[in-house]
Amino acid sequence: MTEKTTPRLPRYSKAKKAPPMRLTDRDKRIVEAVYRMRFLTSEQIKYWLFEEGSITACRRRLSFLFHNGYLADASKPKSAGYGSSKRIYCLSKKGAALISHLYGEQEAKQIKWNEKQNKVEHFFIEHTLAINDIWIAFSKAVVATNNYDLIWFKESEVKSWKEKVVDPENTGKTLAITPDAFLYLTGNDKKANYFLEVDRATESNRRWRDKVRGYVEFVYSRKYYDKFKSESLRILTVTTSPERLTNLMKTTKNVDRADFFLFTTFEQIKNNDVLFDNIWQSPLKKGLEKLVKF
Repeated sequence: MTEKTTPRLPRYSKAKKAPPMRLTDRDKRIVEAVYRMRFLTSEQIKYWLFEEGSITACRRRLSFLFHNGYLADASKPKSAGYGSSKRIYCLSKKGAALISHLYGEQEAKQIKWNEKQNKVEHFFIEHTLAINDIWIAFSKAVVATNNYDLIWFKESEVKSWKEKVVDPENTGKTLAITPDAFLYLTGNDKKANYFLEVDRATESNRRWRDKVRGYVEFVYSRKYYDKFKSESLRILTVTTSPERLTNLMKTTKNVDRADFFLFTTFEQIKNNDVLFDNIWQSPLKKGLEKLVKF
């Protein structure tokens, strides 16, 4: 007797007849991760949830979730930076219903999702994917140790704070404080706060200098302390290449009191422990350092 096989599923459209599947606990975690992070590639999901499995096994489960309607597709053109024709997953209506079912009644009421959230410019998707690379790196580093906990506030949550400071160089103007995420790390009876800046080499030196000046004013005007009741803050900047990193550090160094910035690259983030390996650089010091020293 020959073994019954699943017919090959179409790559770029949903199958007319969804393949049979049983939702596993990992399937549910995949849908929840896509809900929380909005856009994820198969490589990101594999790195986060299929550590012991293969990319083929990961893509098979994602294909089942897609063709059964739990995930939608937000893929971008071949010319984009994440490779050719790679599917980018986002939440679907059926996936949102699953999330509501998994959450408690109060949590389910907090779910704010609609299909319009999937229809955004590819530049925004790329930016979100870049942030999510860093989220995954931090999450895996924290999971690898029992000594630390991480709270991650997404870009949309940070922007809702609508923080800004008076621009000391330009009368009557302000500087917006809009990090790409806020990280709160606790461990060994200590805590540390971080703002995240994801740099994809699209900003001018002047625009970056204004960002640095804004953060400096936010800290030294005590507005940061008033909001977070903490003196702890580092600005973590992850960028595209060593050359771009050098350029950003040079610009940062020319701003007075910008001594709380640290820099690294996406390559370093993906290939090292983001907390405990020496991958971060300060514009005011030579050599590499680790993020967590407590």
